[in-house]
Amino acid sequence: MRFDLHTHTNRYSSCGRATPWEMMTAAIEHSLDGVVITEHDTLWGEAEIEELREAFPQLVILRGIEVHTATGEDIVVLGITDSSLFHRYMKDAVLGEIINEYQGAAILAHPYRYQNTVSAESLKLPLHGVEIASSNIRKYMQEPTSRLISEYNLCPIVSSDAHWPENMGLYGVEFAYRVTTESQLAAAIRQGDFKLFMNGPRVKQINTELEDEISLARRLMSQGYSNYEIRDLCGFSLSMLGALRADREVKLITIP
Repeated sequence: MRFDLHTHTNRYSSCGRATPWEMMTAAIEHSLDGVVITEHDTLWGEAEIEELREAFPQLVILRGIEVHTATGEDIVVLGITDSSLFHRYMKDAVLGEIINEYQGAAILAHPYRYQNTVSAESLKLPLHGVEIASSNIRKYMQEPTSRLISEYNLCPIVSSDAHWPENMGLYGVEFAYRVTTESQLAAAIRQGDFKLFMNGPRVKQINTELEDEISLARRLMSQGYSNYEIRDLCGFSLSMLGALRADREVKLITIP
């Protein structure tokens, strides 16, 4: 089974660019078997996720959450569906206790995207994976992430972190058996019982298209445009534009 573990929709993520129906349609088009919807600091309710499942019976659609902690890191939490347990800016230590108590799985999302360090408090969490590739992880983040994984003996993992349909299934994990519930998913991630996959042709295509977009962004920078203006014109995120201004490599990462 091929799963995308980290995705967003415009229902609960303000940065989401498409409806849940558009995102699930894209998941099918890109040959995914399962999708986890991980909105920012929000868990979908049981009734609404069931409605989406009924609309797309060919997909396993599970709930997760991306928690922005008090120390500024983003943690994707899988396997826990009680929305009352989570909130934005919650303490990392409290989040860690919840993950352990409810047998969830925790993934450090896009480390080094916004800052040059990773919070020491977040590194005390029971981390079951660290994202090494996604649509929001660029080549300049690769080396420090590799060092982090080596130093703390962490497990690399990948996902699309898709906010629009075009990125669904760029990266993900593959299970050798069926995973149909949140608890089964969390157990598989905790055990490291998965393989990583990448849609190589699509990643290559995006990187090729980026060359022209990067050239345009640099030209606008030289003309005095602000990051906000360039974001609206080119669609780049502010973090990516900050990296460009620092002359960092912003193409997508290729995994073996």
